Amino acid sequence: MLLLTTFAVSLLSGLVPVVSIEVYLGGVAAATDAAGSPARVAALALVAGVGQTLAKVAWYLLAARSMQSRRLQRKLSQERWRLAYERWHGRIAGRPVLTIAVLLASACLGFPPLMIIAVVAGSLRVPLSIYVPTLLVGRTVRFWLLLAGVGWFAAAL
Repeated sequence: MLLLTTFAVSLLSGLVPVVSIEVYLGGVAAATDAAGSPARVAALALVAGVGQTLAKVAWYLLAARSMQSRRLQRKLSQERWRLAYERWHGRIAGRPVLTIAVLLASACLGFPPLMIIAVVAGSLRVPLSIYVPTLLVGRTVRFWLLLAGVGWFAAAL
């Protein structure tokens, strides 16, 4: 039941920025013995990572689809907007290592904010074959560190 709840909260928090998966996981680690078992910590972190990744894929797809809207096409027909878009697309499209580094930093550290990166990645059409696994690894590592850290701290008290 805990894994299912964790998945639901992580999916919701990935879609609605005011819901915090970090607060939820911190509470789980502090209030239960979940952090006492390395396998349980890994399972919770992975489930939370999957939920967050699915939510960020939804944001990615919405952004990618919005690139076809009339309003955005009008903006991109203006030279200033078109040049800015082309500049960022050129930076990302030709540098998969940089793309992975930015995605991983955002997924692990939260900087730059993952919600913004998800939208930018969708707009710039970062390949899903890079986007999804990078986010999954980054979010899972972030959540594992959080669960293990809070669990260790709670056990020390």
